[in-house]
Amino acid sequence: MMMRRALLLFVLLNCALALPAPARASALEENLQAEIESFLAENPTASGVAVYLVSPRLGLDWCGAAGTTAREGGEALTCAHTCRIASNTKTYVAAAVLRLVEQGRLSLDDPLGDIVAPDLAAALAGDGYDVRAITLRHVLSHTAGLADHTNDPRFEEIIMNEPRHPWTSAEQLGYLVEWMDPIGAPGEKYRYSDSGYVILGTVIERLTGQKLGPAVRALLDYDRLGLGATHWEYMEPTPAAAGARAHQYFGDADVTQWYAGFDLYGGGGIVTDARELALFMRRLVKGRVLARDESLVAMTGRGSETYRLGLMTMMAGDHLCVGHQGFWNTFAFHVPALDLTLGGTILNHHAANGWQLVERLVAVADRHAPEEDR
Repeated sequence: MMMRRALLLFVLLNCALALPAPARASALEENLQAEIESFLAENPTASGVAVYLVSPRLGLDWCGAAGTTAREGGEALTCAHTCRIASNTKTYVAAAVLRLVEQGRLSLDDPLGDIVAPDLAAALAGDGYDVRAITLRHVLSHTAGLADHTNDPRFEEIIMNEPRHPWTSAEQLGYLVEWMDPIGAPGEKYRYSDSGYVILGTVIERLTGQKLGPAVRALLDYDRLGLGATHWEYMEPTPAAAGARAHQYFGDADVTQWYAGFDLYGGGGIVTDARELALFMRRLVKGRVLARDESLVAMTGRGSETYRLGLMTMMAGDHLCVGHQGFWNTFAFHVPALDLTLGGTILNHHAANGWQLVERLVAVADRHAPEEDR
């Protein structure tokens, strides 16, 4: 009941008119910048932090950054530097699937066995998955009972020993079947699964006849959304508008030159900057990405309390937040009570989880909000 009330609050506040408050912006920006710098000082394993925040209600349209693009020889990090956003990609994939639903090419109630390639359906069924009972909605919301091939220690072992390994989606789904068993019946429980979104990637490619990156670009219409820097690594050329790549780290290892095929086929794959990461989330929740209101209602309201259709729901203090996080310590969330959207990157997976920074930045914004917004 509490989550339903929170969702209703999300919808109502998201539709409300927001009045700008430029007088509050200067002090707010200073405090946000101080919070970013403090967070980076507490997490020296990361070379830098970049965050973009927008809230017309707070008079805020601002980028803050601290640190450098690399541990050695890097330049000052800005919101224009690009990086891999890992599982934040899932929101784009889910939105692309909803676009296919809007076009009548899919239904959220379609059985998985009807929409994946026959050989994949057979392999999953042979591993114990009921591909007639698992629906598209189950996969989108991580309630399909699918295991996750990335949780097997052999997966990380291959990555660490062969950072240039030429991964394919078929290989990863083969490991899902070979290494793991179903974790439950369809709809029984929430369990996050990269494998599920790799499966969704194959569905998009099968229906569109395109590679996943160009297919998602066309379905979401990046040009219409003003996403000039956003692109799918390897599958698309780097746009001229994209900024230079920042270095990303896994502990002491600089992973920037690793072949990212291990996180490319729907669970991850997109490269973008902090500003466009936040703006995509904002344009999604404001109804500019999907064509029909009922599609956004489904994306934000169906699934589980923890995870909707491509969107996490979390609480920052008293505020409901909807969005996503990525393995490389990226994040994008919308806070309807403050009409605030933020996206950013912390340049080390082993630094403090980016959600901690989200909570701190939301708390700063909340202190500057009008009393009626608190």
